[in-house]
Amino acid sequence: MFVNNGQREKRLKKMLLDQKRKMWNDLRDELFRKLGKEYNAQFDNPHDFEELALIDMIEDTGMAISDIRRQQLEEMDSALRKLDDGTYGTCSRCNEDIDEDRLKVVPFAEFCIRCQSQTEGGSKPTL
Repeated sequence: MFVNNGQREKRLKKMLLDQKRKMWNDLRDELFRKLGKEYNAQFDNPHDFEELALIDMIEDTGMAISDIRRQQLEEMDSALRKLDDGTYGTCSRCNEDIDEDRLKVVPFAEFCIRCQSQTEGGSKPTL
């Protein structure tokens, strides 16, 4: 069945916006949970150095996760800009369309599966 690029673009845009909205909601929920009364109470009275070290490790881990989510949101914004300029969903290496199922899993994928495999495996593309 033939599907024109306009329909593909609409599907991809909806997918990107839905995923971005979900990422923002997850990040917001995570931050509210962390900033809640229970979280703050944990920091009020650490009993010893081990407990203080554990609290520091938990906080550092939370910051790292938040940073990863922030980076993913930036990549989503970049993907939306590419969609607007007509380059989203096109492999940066071979210029073929990236499969929509791949984009659902990795919405900011730069390469089709074949080119990604070649990039990771270090083999040269066969053209």
